[in-house]
Formats: sequence, structure tokens, C-alpha cells
Amino acid sequence: PALAWLVAGEWESQKEFLGAHSLPLTSLVSRAIDGLSDASVRADVITKLLKYFHTDSVCLHDNHPRVLAELQERHYAPIAAWARSTYGIDIKTTTDMFVLRQTPEAADRLRAVVEGFSDLKLAALERAVMTAKSFLIALALVEQHISVEDAACAAQVEATAQTQLWGELENAHDLDNAAMRQILGASACAALNA
Repeated sequence: PALAWLVAGEWESQKEFLGAHSLPLTSLVSRAIDGLSDASVRADVITKLLKYFHTDSVCLHDNHPRVLAELQERHYAPIAAWARSTYGIDIKTTTDMFVLRQTPEAADRLRAVVEGFSDLKLAALERAVMTAKSFLIALALVEQHISVEDAACAAQVEATAQTQLWGELENAHDLDNAAMRQILGASACAALNA
């Protein structure tokens, strides 16, 4: 019922023109109903999402610049530790993206977890992965381990480090930050109601 009220609120807030960007929950519900109720589509989506796990930004840890290394440690390490302990898997981390590859056992365990998700929760995970560009950040979000703000901060570690080093692009970062939080928030709400 809560999700229905939130979706209704999205539609009530529409003015003269429909804005797809202002209907994130409607989009997730539609994806769940129209796209993920088919078993072969679900399987394809899960396979696609698990590709992000193999090169997940949460598993990449740079030594420099120092600000980046510190942000990665602050935001990535707790998510990796949570996934290790929650799912009993080995998550490999590295400083070299080109050698990062997770074990088949870890991927299979996460596949089994995600296969148990409802269509709506899978839609929420899919949207969060595409937004955060990270399977582990998205999983932690839809499993209610981290907040929307924590997920957004983790997803934006590199941009935050760049901003701290070189300054903010006027009007660019603010829009990216708001859009990311809107989409991750919709994903969290949908998963909560799945």
C-alpha cells in the first residue's frame, strides 16, 4: 500500500508535461511488471548485473591520490566487509582494475541471492546498479544495509576525490548528485516495499 501511495504522489506532482525523470517509482514498478516477470528476461538481467560484480568499484583501492584512497577506505571497505560476512563469500580487492576478477563461487552465491528477489526488488537492484555502477553498493542499498546517502557517497567516491583535488564544476555536480539520490531513493523505496 505504501508504494501505491508513493506512485500516486509521483503522478499527482505532474504538471502540464510528463517528465520521465520525475516518475522513478512508476518506472521501477513498470519494469517489474512488464519486463521482469518473464523468467528468461530475469535470468539475462541477473547475468548482466553480476558482470558489474567482477569489476566492482568497491573492490578497487588506489594508493594515490591520498584523498581518493581515504574515501575508498571510508566508503568501500564497510560494504565489502558486510558482503563477506552476510553472504559468506570471498571478495577480492586490488589496485589494478585489469586483474580484478571475483571467484565463481562468490558470483554463484550472489546469483542465488538475487534469484530469490521479487520482480520489484530485482528492478530496484537493476536500477541501483546502473546508477551507482556498482553491484555491491546497489545490493547493500536494496538489502537495507546502507542508506541512500551512504550509497550515493560510495558511488561518487571518484567524483568527490576529483572535486576535492580540482574543484567543483559549476552546476554539473549538483545535478548529478540530485539525480543519483532520486534514483537510488526510488530503488530503496521499491525494495523496501517488495
